[in-house]
Amino acid sequence: MERKILKRGKKTRPTQPLFLSMEKWLKRKLGLADGNFPDAAQLIHLAYIRLIGFTFAAIGWILCVTAIEAEEWRVWHLKPGTSTEKIWIGIWGVCFMEHTPDGDSRKQCLEFLDEHLSLPMEIFLAQDLMSLVFIVASLALSFLSFALWKLFHKGKPKNVLINFFCIGGVLNFLTSFIILIPLLWNMYSVLVNDSINFPDYFQLPVLPYEQNVGFAIYVGISASGFQLTSSILILSEKCWFRSRRAPTIIMVMPKQPTSADTEPCPRCGSAISLEKYRSEEQLFNL
Repeated sequence: MERKILKRGKKTRPTQPLFLSMEKWLKRKLGLADGNFPDAAQLIHLAYIRLIGFTFAAIGWILCVTAIEAEEWRVWHLKPGTSTEKIWIGIWGVCFMEHTPDGDSRKQCLEFLDEHLSLPMEIFLAQDLMSLVFIVASLALSFLSFALWKLFHKGKPKNVLINFFCIGGVLNFLTSFIILIPLLWNMYSVLVNDSINFPDYFQLPVLPYEQNVGFAIYVGISASGFQLTSSILILSEKCWFRSRRAPTIIMVMPKQPTSADTEPCPRCGSAISLEKYRSEEQLFNL
């Protein structure tokens, strides 16, 4: 008798799209997997908006730090044949290529100090404002991070999370405009070919042959755009969700009157209890 040998292959689970997997993960984290919330789709939509807003805020923070630390706010080109043909000017110092006697070139950087009063006002203003921008952007990112951590790890939304999201959105909104002040001022100085009176021991010219806007200014403008977009997403989603909010349901439920939960009716001489049933209360606290 011949035996038929059947090879059983391993059952492979069908792969699901990334969007559906993310949606299931959000339902589980938000406590919506049991389907008790009729507006679960809107809650997931809000979670997506907040995640995107946090991502934009993080990208803006990284670009902001890059612009602060960069040394190429202005790029000076000197006449060919001079010992230094290119100068990079930032808000904390200046760098240039120095030719050594043996024919090699090395990059040398000199730091700006508070006693260098001959430097233009926009450089000192950029130092103060960019430091302020870094602090405010870090606070905004901290508020958003804490709110998201509480939202996805506690499972139950709370009213305090709304305040944390709103504070983070407002701080990002302020950051997006404060950072533009030093960026646009320095860009204007480059476009009008403004001069810089360096200290005497720097041994650098006052005015270049040609100067261009450095990449740090463009990075800072990009950071402002990301911060502004993040604030719009964080602050506008609550208004959008409230516009779709269902009216509060008030149900009149007759039951046996008790002294604790009844209210006498002077006209009919009977007692009824008014129980306000708010099925959306936890839903709109998110």
